[in-house]
Amino acid sequence: MTKLLRLYAVPATLVGLRIAGAMAAFLVSLLLARNMETAEMGRAMVLMSLSILLGSVASVGMEAGAVRFIAKYKQANQLAKARGFLRLNRRIVGLFGPALFLTMIAVVWMISAWTQSPLNAGLIAALVTAVATGFLVVGSAHAMAFGKVVASLAPSAFIRQAWLLGALALYISLIAPPTAVQVICLFLFANVFAVIVQSLWCRGMTASIAGDGHDMSGWGEWLRFGFSLAPALLFVQYARDLTLIFSAWGLEPEDVAVLGVVTALVAFVKFAVVAVNQSMTAKMAKLVVADQQAELRELITTSNHMKLWPVLLGFVFFLVFGDAILGLFGEPFQERSHLLLILMLEPLALAFFGPGGQYISMSGRQRALFPAALVAILFMMVAINLGAWGFGLTGAAFGVAVTWIAWSGFLAFYVHKQTGMDLSFISSLSASMKKKSK
Repeated sequence: MTKLLRLYAVPATLVGLRIAGAMAAFLVSLLLARNMETAEMGRAMVLMSLSILLGSVASVGMEAGAVRFIAKYKQANQLAKARGFLRLNRRIVGLFGPALFLTMIAVVWMISAWTQSPLNAGLIAALVTAVATGFLVVGSAHAMAFGKVVASLAPSAFIRQAWLLGALALYISLIAPPTAVQVICLFLFANVFAVIVQSLWCRGMTASIAGDGHDMSGWGEWLRFGFSLAPALLFVQYARDLTLIFSAWGLEPEDVAVLGVVTALVAFVKFAVVAVNQSMTAKMAKLVVADQQAELRELITTSNHMKLWPVLLGFVFFLVFGDAILGLFGEPFQERSHLLLILMLEPLALAFFGPGGQYISMSGRQRALFPAALVAILFMMVAINLGAWGFGLTGAAFGVAVTWIAWSGFLAFYVHKQTGMDLSFISSLSASMKKKSK
């Protein structure tokens, strides 16, 4: 029983944080829907998504290898390299990030002056916010590498949303309904606050690799690894933001706002999948590096069961209560529950096909993710806009769902072809039934 509690404690905590964060995001969306014009709300959502997406660019994606390289260097007792990896990560986001976005701001200003058009204050604020989100991304990756799963997830999944909710509620009650520019400015301060909390939380985290000297000789390998995973990270971790940005090209701002609310609701269920995957990351990395296949299969079987059943329950919940929940947001959001059911195909696909992306990256086959993710991003962009062009908001939602089914299915197929390991829920269910029959 004690072993079982230890196994489920972290995933349960992460699911709780994700649900709390999603609840805060839900209330933020509700405040925006009730206090802003729907079109202005759509613009605010796109600006926030843009700042989150660009935040990953500030780090050049190198932090993606944190779990793999820290585990590798600790096992080989190459602690100077571990320290060097962390230092280079921080230097890149601290120097390259601000320089990049100051350059982008200058370009936006010059274009505005050349065309004699008003300077887009919302875009400027989104670019500045991206620097803060870059620090948050790197800090989360480092915390995950040292097994601090809760410290890795909580700042971005809960603290940022909770702070934004409080600041937004205070602004509306004391000043006035916000504009899109004011919303992105509040979001900037929420990210800065989350970065500060994360830094305080993770003090002393690197004590296990403490020592003198920082060996950065592996920078080429770190950069190649991060670059090879960058498209996959953009696609998987920032799927909602990509969805809103791509949909802004083919939908009216009012429809983007509806899609933003629906994807936020689906996030309640999807977070259960993500939380389980993240809680297993450090242990999975150790098992892959040590080539302990039996223990790895057992871990995947357990995690698959922990993911699929809550997702199915979420699907049934939205089927029954979807219209009532969306009705809380006002008339533009009413009778749109079919969008919830369509987009629920995303977490269902993720849960059914298993942790293909994680296994590929940890087993040294991450190069396969680079072309696959690029194709997936391009496919999503085309599918959303073709769907929007042909069938409006419903078509855009189908474009998102089809993209995720294709992505998850491909990863599971690739792993099975390369290693013979079946990561899908069907295999996990079969293994569980065989275990019970013994």
